[in-house]
Amino acid sequence: MFQKETASINGKQLSFIRHNDWSDDIILFFHGFTGSKEYFPEPEGDDNCIVSFDRPGVGESSVVEYYLMEDFLKNVYDVLKSHNVRFVRLVGHSAGGYYAQVFAQMFPEAVKSLSLLSSMIPLNCPDTKKIVTGQWKFISILSLKAKGFSRSYFRKFASNIKKDYDKQMAENLKTLSEPERDFVKANQDMIKNAVISAVANDGAGVCYDAYALCQKRIKVEISENIPVYIWHGTADTTVPISFTEYFKSEYNIKELHKIENLGHMLYLPYWNDIIKEISRI
Repeated sequence: MFQKETASINGKQLSFIRHNDWSDDIILFFHGFTGSKEYFPEPEGDDNCIVSFDRPGVGESSVVEYYLMEDFLKNVYDVLKSHNVRFVRLVGHSAGGYYAQVFAQMFPEAVKSLSLLSSMIPLNCPDTKKIVTGQWKFISILSLKAKGFSRSYFRKFASNIKKDYDKQMAENLKTLSEPERDFVKANQDMIKNAVISAVANDGAGVCYDAYALCQKRIKVEISENIPVYIWHGTADTTVPISFTEYFKSEYNIKELHKIENLGHMLYLPYWNDIIKEISRI
């Protein structure tokens, strides 16, 4: 059962969703770009406490202009500590995988494991700039060098989704594999609520999320004591499976699941398998 909650930090609201009762050992999920806290299925017969936060300006979280990933993650950490959480098993999808990597770097003593689902690599580091895809190179230039245009761009982006959600979803479905499409069709309300929440506040949350993601960073270093589990579809056209080679060279990879013929949203039909793997750690 899901419970929606909010925390007040420096006069700003940070919204999150919780599955099951609070525990000192939880699963912490970070949603992808243009996603929101509700963008994961309810596990079947699972008693893990799973917590997922909306980033600033997404859903019911207050808008925070030009924030840094570290600021948001420190707020998340403080909320968890206020509920006596000692350990987290991190899960990040797409851009949320980048947030999860930075969280693991910031709070290694609290992290039991890191699971990266169709995950983005660090975006603006010396050793990743050459392998980041063209779409994110464009977003990086937009967010860092043309802030005014960036705000207009994401405002229009949000407006288009709200005006014609069904058309946008139909186009997105074309990029997915059959199992992913079947899941989306069977869970239309969950998907729609998550997407509409993502573009709340006229797209301000997406705009400032992009700014945070694109900040220059020397490197993301994760302790070798933190085991990393990767799930990635071979047919992912959003985040290329070649990114897994970067993770293999940088982190302590315990398991790499390359799922044949699945795309960027593979974690949706595989959610229960992912939770089972995390629970064994």
